[in-house]
Amino acid sequence: MPTQVLPCNDKKSIFAAVIKQKSIDSVLSATQIEEVVGDFVSLRKQGRDFVGICPFHDDKNPSLHVSPRLGIYKCFVCDAAGNSVKFLMEHEKMSYPEAIEYLAKKYSIQLEYENTESEEERRERSLRESLFVVNEFAEKFFFDQLRNTEEGKLIGMSYLKERGFMNATIDKFRLGYCPESWDSFTQEALRQGYKEEYLIELGLTGKSQSGKLYDIYRGRVIFPIHNDAGKVIGFGGRILKKDSKDPRKYVNSRENTIYHKSDTLYGIFHAKNSIHKKDNVYLVEGYTDVISMHESGIENVVASSGTSLTTGQIRMISKRTKNITVLYDGDRAGIKASMRGIDMLLENDLKIRVCLLPDGEDPDSFAKKHRDSELQEYLEKESKDFLLFKAGILSEEAGTDPIKRAGMVNEILKSISCVKDNIERAFYVKECARMFGLSENDLNLNLRRYVWNKIKEQNPRGRNAGEAATQHSAPGTATADPQLIETAQPQQETHTDLLFESEKDILSLLINHGNIEIFVEKEDGDTPVPIRIDQLVCDQIQNGEIAFHYKILGKIFELYTDWASYILDQEQIIRNFTNYDEPEISDFVIKNLLKEEPKFSDRWIKKYEVYTHTTRNNIRTLQTMVQNVILNHKLRMLEQEAEKIQQIISNNDLPEESVNIGLHQISLINKSKSAISALLNRVVSK
Repeated sequence: MPTQVLPCNDKKSIFAAVIKQKSIDSVLSATQIEEVVGDFVSLRKQGRDFVGICPFHDDKNPSLHVSPRLGIYKCFVCDAAGNSVKFLMEHEKMSYPEAIEYLAKKYSIQLEYENTESEEERRERSLRESLFVVNEFAEKFFFDQLRNTEEGKLIGMSYLKERGFMNATIDKFRLGYCPESWDSFTQEALRQGYKEEYLIELGLTGKSQSGKLYDIYRGRVIFPIHNDAGKVIGFGGRILKKDSKDPRKYVNSRENTIYHKSDTLYGIFHAKNSIHKKDNVYLVEGYTDVISMHESGIENVVASSGTSLTTGQIRMISKRTKNITVLYDGDRAGIKASMRGIDMLLENDLKIRVCLLPDGEDPDSFAKKHRDSELQEYLEKESKDFLLFKAGILSEEAGTDPIKRAGMVNEILKSISCVKDNIERAFYVKECARMFGLSENDLNLNLRRYVWNKIKEQNPRGRNAGEAATQHSAPGTATADPQLIETAQPQQETHTDLLFESEKDILSLLINHGNIEIFVEKEDGDTPVPIRIDQLVCDQIQNGEIAFHYKILGKIFELYTDWASYILDQEQIIRNFTNYDEPEISDFVIKNLLKEEPKFSDRWIKKYEVYTHTTRNNIRTLQTMVQNVILNHKLRMLEQEAEKIQQIISNNDLPEESVNIGLHQISLINKSKSAISALLNRVVSK
């Protein structure tokens, strides 16, 4: 079996993973779509299929349908669709190879690789893998030092026990300790064969001006930082000695090939399953906040590690949930500072609540005092809508000073302008009007100014273009480019477009119903004879009556004829397409060619004594559909032929005799079109 070079859509990945085709086939064969989607979306059974809330748009009612029979998911609102691999690529932002590897791990399948990388790709991949290996060694070293050495137990474990951390929690987060000696970690790493350059690249080892190597984290408790796949990408270290010459309380990994702070959330690996189940994430500031909340039973929690929220971090949150609760301690200055960055969450369409902890408490200390249900009850009871919370905080600060209160109102309106949903905006304006004793009209006047300013920032051509964009945009959708609005004109659908659609209809017929027999009449008028639909189509192609003109459609037809020659089960052919290892093919089939029959309750027949005439239970319906699809395609082919002849006549200086021949051909084509249209009961334009 040949190897398969898988396309990599992850821009951060600089090499193409190469997995043997037989391994890919094994993975796709073992994969159950309902189990994969069910890891991230709550599904409920509905007939043979499953339904759930679509994670790809702001879904209120279950519009995501998962079909184990076909091995696909499809949303009938936002049109998201695909197989298990596509779901992981879209929902978890994995590349194709990463999705295959994820599924292989889930179903305990050993993948086989073959190296066909370029030298540069090999070096880059080798570097990343080496850095991950070094970090893995460092994590094990620090953990072993904490657990199994006298210094680690006396200093590191004592500190962690003082913080109230249990052994199980220490093991779960792989907390560790780096000895106080100058270079004990570095020397052990070098002795184990790890390269000095990698230790320095990762920020584990430093080099003095004299060239002497030393441990960056010496004398510190270690907090490993994992990515969402569970790999160690960095470390945080807290100093323990009060008389240390190093003034830094915490030392964190510096930016490197595998660690980007702006794309990292501490605790995401341990939180992601709980975030999915709870459909909410708690945002805190530090490592110990996350760990203490885990010990108190709250696992859907992550930390920004002391930095303002970044676009990368928001993206990590929004792909798992649209609901976020920010925990604040009583520090008013800290609250105001963090508020400035939270508008980014609103712009990314997240629903934000805040929970203010009592004075003198932070998530770490508060969680230690309130375990399990007590903490959960407090967080649920005290959580408030962010904008209303912000209004209350600013109002308290502004007091009765009219200038300050005017500035406060404008600050709140700026945040409201980040909300994309018009109904939500209206709700916030109404609440603010009530809180501040102002009219909704006055607030809306200023709000519109902030909204237009945002539009003008995105569309520099100015207010008029922005106004046109928003007038034609649905709530919650991106505004259109004003240049497109000015230049776009209604376009008449060309014959070529219609031909493409008719060819799609032919393929859809084959993929969904190809092996079903229908009855066709012979030319001599004898008794109709049975014939498989795919055989009928193939006969017409072989006789030159119909054809495929588009490359992707032609390839799909070739695949179908290959599989149909030995696969009798139509659903297996469909699964072959939905699991095909070229995403261009599988995505196209799922989105364009698979047709789900409408589902009717058995009670419908019993109650109304009416039988549903679908293509699956009524052969006449199917025969009519086959006839119409084939005739329609022939009509489109004739239209294209007439169009080509007309273009030749119009664009070339031809002799009169040639022009007359062309016009005669068009006349014959029009007669054929009229005959087909009569069978289709359709009026055809000349």
